[in-house]
Amino acid sequence: MIRKLLAGMLLLSLAIGLSACRGFFTQAPVAVLIYEPERTYEAPIRITFDLSGSRDPDGEIVAWTLDFGDGTPPATGTDVTVPVEHTYQAEGTYIATLEVKDNAGQKDQASVVITVLAPRVYFSSNRNLDWQIFRVKLDGTEEEGLRFDGITPALNWNTRDKLAVSFWDESGSDWDIGVADVSDLALEHLDVQTYSEIQPTWYYDGTKLAFASDQAGNWEIWTVDYPWGIATAVTQLTVQTPAWALAPAYSPVNGDLVFVSNKGSGGPAKGGSALWIWREGAAAPELLFDSGGHDGAIDPGLGIVAGLPAGGGLSTPAWSPDGTKIAFTSDRGGGRGGLDIWILDVATATAQNLNAYSGGSPNTTADEFDPWWVETGDAIAFVRDVGGGSYQIYLVDLNTGTVTQLSSAADSIIGPADGAP
Repeated sequence: MIRKLLAGMLLLSLAIGLSACRGFFTQAPVAVLIYEPERTYEAPIRITFDLSGSRDPDGEIVAWTLDFGDGTPPATGTDVTVPVEHTYQAEGTYIATLEVKDNAGQKDQASVVITVLAPRVYFSSNRNLDWQIFRVKLDGTEEEGLRFDGITPALNWNTRDKLAVSFWDESGSDWDIGVADVSDLALEHLDVQTYSEIQPTWYYDGTKLAFASDQAGNWEIWTVDYPWGIATAVTQLTVQTPAWALAPAYSPVNGDLVFVSNKGSGGPAKGGSALWIWREGAAAPELLFDSGGHDGAIDPGLGIVAGLPAGGGLSTPAWSPDGTKIAFTSDRGGGRGGLDIWILDVATATAQNLNAYSGGSPNTTADEFDPWWVETGDAIAFVRDVGGGSYQIYLVDLNTGTVTQLSSAADSIIGPADGAP
């Protein structure tokens, strides 16, 4: 009897011990963290984290935490198959760390190092005789020329990993569209043709571009899917004939497309050109803003570089990062004189001078044109005619009205990148 009692107690103790040590005999989960885009890009950069490679050999992952390494609150969840997006807003080196926990309470971690560069303004200049793409940091330092010629540069919205440009195609003797990865600057050619394609702008998710082209015998807006291949076809979007359409700019938050045309309400635009908008899902574009002056694609004659029609220019409207406002060029009355930068509220279709919007005096009696809205939303870059045939890039801080010159060389500059940076 005593032996049976002792044996029973022994078995019970063993069962309790094994239960208590269950975690010792189970295998720990494995955390796997990858991200894209994997190369080094400029702030603000949106990173997509993939946790789906994480696993538990003998159980299941019941919780995860992802610390982005930039001081923002970590993300948490239970399903590792769902991608996680995060935007790094500033230059720096960040260590993102994923921790996963399984149903036995065991944990594992995985980390990746993400390097983010300072944001830059991209512009074109003929300082080396040919039109070349340059870039400069927002404080005016580290200005550099890129490895290819071109005009009308445009950065991909949100990720800023792709740069679209128009470059002179010697084989076709016209302007063509090319795309370069910002990390390696290798230029990918769209096609070879006998017409011009200029002013590219990125769809907000990077899956296509719109641009202005004269391939139909009249300047209209066309689109092309991206990435493109040998069989990729370009598609005509607008039919403004006999008026022209130029300077397309996609919204950063949806498929709304603003462009410039000399077609106005009931006839020619009041002052020579007007802003039009093709809202995503609409059957046709509509007139957005038409003042008593040229509005939109207007500059001091620099449009002749691309053979644009009279009244048309290389200056492109620029959306604010939240998609609520558009910066554009106009010679309408009420400005400081000549060409000025104006800010349009898209919802109300009302415009105010950049000086009133930002404070300070970014607009002067000289010509200011071709705005570009910095993706952080707190600054606008633009071009100013400084006299003597020289045009320079400036930046206005929208919080203080402070104006800073970014470019350095005393030469002719077309302007900063389209706001599809």
